Amino acid sequence: MLGPQLPGGSDTVNVPECQLGSEPWKVVIGCFCLTVPIYGLLSSIGLFQTYWRNHQLSDYSESEVSWIISMFGFLDCFFGGPSGILFDRYGVRWLLPLASIVYVASFIGLGFSSTYGQFMGCLSVAGMSAAIPTTIAFAVVSQWFSLREGIATGFVTLGAAVGGIFFSLILQVLFDHFAWKTSALALSGVVSGFMLVGNMLVETNVSRQGASEKWDFAELWSLSKSLKFWLISYAFFAYELVLFIQWGSIPTYAVSVGVGSNQFHLMMSYNVGAILGRTIPLWVSDGKLGPLNTIILMNIFTLLTAVAVWLPFGASSIQALYVVVVLMGIGTGSFVPLGVACVSALCEPESTGTWLGSVYSFAGFATLIGNPSTGAILARYKSHGLVAFLAAVLFSGLVSATALRWLCHGRRWIVRKRI
Repeated sequence: MLGPQLPGGSDTVNVPECQLGSEPWKVVIGCFCLTVPIYGLLSSIGLFQTYWRNHQLSDYSESEVSWIISMFGFLDCFFGGPSGILFDRYGVRWLLPLASIVYVASFIGLGFSSTYGQFMGCLSVAGMSAAIPTTIAFAVVSQWFSLREGIATGFVTLGAAVGGIFFSLILQVLFDHFAWKTSALALSGVVSGFMLVGNMLVETNVSRQGASEKWDFAELWSLSKSLKFWLISYAFFAYELVLFIQWGSIPTYAVSVGVGSNQFHLMMSYNVGAILGRTIPLWVSDGKLGPLNTIILMNIFTLLTAVAVWLPFGASSIQALYVVVVLMGIGTGSFVPLGVACVSALCEPESTGTWLGSVYSFAGFATLIGNPSTGAILARYKSHGLVAFLAAVLFSGLVSATALRWLCHGRRWIVRKRI
């Protein structure tokens, strides 16, 4: 049987992964390879922004340049809806290779770009094409796992943290020693290697895919009327906003408080924390608390970090800032895998792509406004204003997640219950 579900979720019978041999873990490794060159690159994408501001786009403001990065993240999330629907109907056979080719081609094009419009065009194409691999990487796990779905999802999302460290190192070397064209083409070669391995290893569990042929627009209409869907969607929106601001703003924040020379090391420290956040909370979720309880606790942990550590000490001490980025990495790093586990538990396994893609489409607006709002807040309210804004967003996400827990318990407050 499936592992414990949120009330109102699926009770679909499933074969435990231990009876499927090595196939589920092969798929997980493939999904990990898909997230490294997309979310791993996104988690260090702020380095592109500071590079462009010092070179090709020096005549543009920080906010204007940040829209390029934001469009990449927004389109990746926004097109998750149609990508999830296509995955539920057709699986990965032709979707994944086609999207991967377009994604790699967009980075090759980036090497031949030098203007604002060209950078925007290439990363917009990258964002749209990235939606299919990322949606597949998260949704296909629920087809292969039952008892250890949270841990498996955490391993997949670990690609963002590991990729963030990897690409921070790669980009530092490339930007310091090579021209832009050479750097971008070398980067596209690395990206293509990861995408190729992912395409070779990821496949659909055909025994869980057949029901998707019954999908029609009535399912999407029913989804839009679900209060649980909107509560998890807003919580995801809040978490994505905080997460994407972290990814894009650490270099900018470091420059604003006078420690810009440490931006590469700060990004690496953040992603070290994210590795812990994408592993330990998932063990707790699968073993003791359940995904929704765990994500609420991690929300509280991240909120306390912002209010009790970052706000009073982050702008005045480089040592404190390193502590902050590690702790925020732990907190925000847990949001994606735990959020995906919550969504999977709220729906039927054969509808995971539709649910997850739709949630991400809504959350995509957070990635659209995240970076530009960071620049505007830093310019007007300085570093303390940015931290206060993040704390307010985290609090709103906590309210939404807590309301979802209340709703899943039959509109009752039950403290000690796995969910």
